[in-house]
Amino acid sequence: MPDEDTRGADDPYRIDLPDGWTAVTEGDRTTYESPGGTRRVQITEFSRGLSLYWWVDVYERDGEDWTRVEVGLGESYTRADAVASAVQSYLDGLAPEPDRRATVGGERD
Repeated sequence: MPDEDTRGADDPYRIDLPDGWTAVTEGDRTTYESPGGTRRVQITEFSRGLSLYWWVDVYERDGEDWTRVEVGLGESYTRADAVASAVQSYLDGLAPEPDRRATVGGERD
């Protein structure tokens, strides 16, 4: 199955992303971004003492500014599979972004 091998090349959490979304991992942070650049989900890995945790932040862009969105994911997780499941559940519940390139001329006055 070739898609499985290439899909998560830069995604340590192996999230099944909606069409057009990208995953970029830099250091301890993995960022998922929508194709329109208006939504972003970030997973940050950190440690306290000998324990490893993950934090999830969700943002929406309005113009040039990113605003953190409260969606119940802004908490820490103690298992990588739990954080991946939370992010997957959030992404699965998103409504698709409107395609700004597609304009139907018949609806204009």
